[in-house]
Amino acid sequence: MDSSLLPNIYDFIAHTYPFSMLSTLEQDTLAAAVKIAYYAKDDEICDEALSGVGLFMLRTGCAEQINRDGSLRARLSVGDSFGYTQLNKHGPSDYKVVFLENSLVYIISRQILEFIKARNEHVGRYFDCHEYVRLTSARHYLLDGDGYLNSRLKQRVDSVSQKRVVCVPPTCTLQECARRLLFTGTEIAMVTTPDTAELIGVVTKSDLALRALASGLPYSSPVSAIMSPHPVVIDESKPLYQVLESMLYHHVQNLPVMHGKQVVGSVNTRDLLQNSLLQPLYLLKAISKQISISDLSTLASQKQEIFVTLMELKVEPAVIQRTFTRIADAFAKKICQLVEKSLGTPPCNYAFFAAGSLAREEVHFLSDQDNGLVYEHELTAGELTYFKVFTHKVCTALDACGYTWCSGNYMACKAQWCQSSQGWERYYDKWMLEPDAQALLDSSVFFDLRCLYGDEFLVTKLKQKIITNAANSSRFLALLCHNALAVSPPLGLFRQFVLTRDGENKPALNLKHQGINLIVELARLYALQKRSLCVNTAERLEQSLDDAASARELIEALNFLNDVRFEHQYQALMHHEKISNLLSPDELSQFERSHLKDAFRIISRGQSAAQVHFTKGVL
Repeated sequence: MDSSLLPNIYDFIAHTYPFSMLSTLEQDTLAAAVKIAYYAKDDEICDEALSGVGLFMLRTGCAEQINRDGSLRARLSVGDSFGYTQLNKHGPSDYKVVFLENSLVYIISRQILEFIKARNEHVGRYFDCHEYVRLTSARHYLLDGDGYLNSRLKQRVDSVSQKRVVCVPPTCTLQECARRLLFTGTEIAMVTTPDTAELIGVVTKSDLALRALASGLPYSSPVSAIMSPHPVVIDESKPLYQVLESMLYHHVQNLPVMHGKQVVGSVNTRDLLQNSLLQPLYLLKAISKQISISDLSTLASQKQEIFVTLMELKVEPAVIQRTFTRIADAFAKKICQLVEKSLGTPPCNYAFFAAGSLAREEVHFLSDQDNGLVYEHELTAGELTYFKVFTHKVCTALDACGYTWCSGNYMACKAQWCQSSQGWERYYDKWMLEPDAQALLDSSVFFDLRCLYGDEFLVTKLKQKIITNAANSSRFLALLCHNALAVSPPLGLFRQFVLTRDGENKPALNLKHQGINLIVELARLYALQKRSLCVNTAERLEQSLDDAASARELIEALNFLNDVRFEHQYQALMHHEKISNLLSPDELSQFERSHLKDAFRIISRGQSAAQVHFTKGVL
């Protein structure tokens, strides 16, 4: 190779992940081993010229990867790589590469690449033959920066937990328990069995003050009279952010820390304060104390601060979504309480429920409101007026608190989505029997349900109706699948993505509609067929797909897409720009483009498998 080309090759390698993670000496060695090849327009590489050869990196020009069945695998532009999935193959290759214009390609031999993969974890994972492994590596890189774990949120719980443990038997008196807490300076006493030391309950200082004194219990009463049985616990090895999740979800401020079945400490909100984790907890507490909608709406701005903090602390996207779900739940429940109090006793039992991302516990900073209301039995016109006013006030208040009106009008304040239990069941029957385009759209929204306020049994009953009807109708599932496959992931990557148009008619990649929603729809299909009551997308995939490897791939793709989406929304906030789910091609780094292809290929395979699974022999 002409030595004058070495500086260009070295510069390219030094600024291209994962080779940028190599030492200077390793980069020098790699640059010297690179071979250069030139390909003219319409030239092809396939079979023996591709299988087992090595890594091809497109330095200039563009090309297409074509699967053996003639379908497009991906479009390649400057900086893209190919060949690494064919390293262990001989003879025929899985795809061919067709050059669309004159191109210059850097080639790293299989031997050199395998040597570097063995020495460097980043290179090894990046060029793994499985997309989900590459996406896992990419997500770690995005979250951890240069590969070093800096986030305080990922510390083990035992690194911050209180090691002093007060264990008392259930027969211990309230007075003795109070004395031991005072002596040790701890907030919580663990109630354990005398013989096996099994944790059966907890008592906090506030329990002694509020439950014991307020009830006038004698000091000689046993702690079993006021303890919280079957307490929520956390293992000492778990990351600290899971403490936040548990406290948010279960509304507790102290957690016992366990080593197996043994109590080894406790962690509380004071420990989280030292790690910048209390903002969501303070917001939930503030929401619970508000006495008017106008006061409640003033708290909405804190959501942006929380999002920024969680992003700066490198929190996993699933944790961000669950945190925002708990916040949205708290707003919705408080609004329902305030509105119900202002209107008086309702005419019958009812439930205000979430649909869409809130039902799936996948709320993000831009989530709007999707909801409905079900009441116990048919009502007179006068009685129905109560719920018309109730839903209008609730949805208006949600909008004031930052959960904007649903553009598709899937809200309880619309008469068709405020129905009796029988009315909703008639909807589901009609959607199954007459699955036209509107029925498929409506059903896809209201197949994800979760009770937010009121009689939860009414929502559970509807979910059972959905599951029974859908699981018994292979034709409906086939049509729902056909409808879900109407949008394909943007596999065609040529200089820029196969793009949608934003509101200003500019080309943009819509990560939600062209990626995330496609995984959501696949997960829903399999869950319906398996009669699963869970609504969270990742849980649906884990529980409903028979192929565990496929489930893992789709979950990794979902997580990576959310990583990219949240990072770009965060950057927009930092630059005082409008945030959305749309990304301009110019905003995407080469690193992101490369791994988005992996995510989209996984989705495409999932769609193909679902098409065979649900429609073969039916449509």
